[in-house]
Amino acid sequence: MNEEGRLILRLAVGLYLVYLAYMLISAQMAGNTGMSDVIAYAGGGVLGLGGLGFCDYALVRYFKERKARQEKKDVPSEEEP
Repeated sequence: MNEEGRLILRLAVGLYLVYLAYMLISAQMAGNTGMSDVIAYAGGGVLGLGGLGFCDYALVRYFKERKARQEKKDVPSEEEP
């Protein structure tokens, strides 16, 4: 798998973790789980922060690589006489 594919996969994993955090916390707020509030909110917080970390890493890395490719493309190649 190439680097771009890995970054897309990391972004998808991050978004899924954020979704799981949202579902856990919203279910706890509705009273649909048997967990204690502390465990549910702590678990949701860990999942949410982990997901945001994955997304942040993937997006920052993607834009850095994109900028590097653009700069490489903009540099004129030296022509031999």
